[in-house]
Amino acid sequence: MNGTPDMFTAALQMIASLGVVLAAILLLLYGIRKLTNRRMVAAGGKRIEVLESHYLGVKKTISMVRVPGKVLVLGISGDRINLLDTLDEDIVRQETPPAATTSFGPMLSDRLKKIGNGFKRKEDL
Repeated sequence: MNGTPDMFTAALQMIASLGVVLAAILLLLYGIRKLTNRRMVAAGGKRIEVLESHYLGVKKTISMVRVPGKVLVLGISGDRINLLDTLDEDIVRQETPPAATTSFGPMLSDRLKKIGNGFKRKEDL
């Protein structure tokens, strides 16, 4: 039995090897993320921004997309994207209120609070 490795030692070696591999993967992902962030900053940040999207039907939306100097109104379906209109960026900036939040997070949070208030606990009955 002296020739066979101890199972405990083999398990420790396997766990240590797995830890080294996982650490290497995490370091690579961190480096790639830093590199892409630097390229984004060097390029001037986001150049294309989706201002609003409205769902029309199955795989059909209409979206307002800001590109430098213009705002594009796009019709998007499952297999194509059509340019519906081109707007000046100044006109769109005047029409949109600055305090309007179109983020999905606050809307979801409010909806969950309303749903949660509708349920009663056993102790309350």
